[in-house]
Amino acid sequence: MNIFLSRPTKVGAAYEAAYQQFELFLGTQGFTLKRLGGGNFSKKAPLRAVIDLIEGSAGAIILGYPQLEFSHEVRRSAEVQNKVSTVIPTPWNQIEGALAYASEKPILVVAHPGISGGVFDHGITGEGVLHLDLSEGGWFEKPEFQQPFAEWLAEVKDGR
Repeated sequence: MNIFLSRPTKVGAAYEAAYQQFELFLGTQGFTLKRLGGGNFSKKAPLRAVIDLIEGSAGAIILGYPQLEFSHEVRRSAEVQNKVSTVIPTPWNQIEGALAYASEKPILVVAHPGISGGVFDHGITGEGVLHLDLSEGGWFEKPEFQQPFAEWLAEVKDGR
């Protein structure tokens, strides 16, 4: 069964190692992952190619990995008052998440801690957002993932 997957083509080594485990897990569930990039290319415009991949899939998984991180300090009289770090996912997560939502396919959204906004805001798509450390091996084996995954899986199999 085809599942559309939104994730950046390149992520850090720890994220990639954990992702490879997740991909194997999804394979044991009988899923074939479809995404643009990562070995799947098209002569079509990227947006059209993504739409076609989503249309040919039974559901979608959106993985929010950090792509850009900005750290800054707020100082007053040379004294650090506050340190702030902002983490931003790939903009394609927003585009692909919105297209999957519009297609009315079951969506499972997982965000690394600190990822927020748009599709990663709880309730925006009518679904919850799971916040898990995507660099941690076996993150998908945790109960806080497994229960929502089981619900999503039932929707995918029912052809919601």
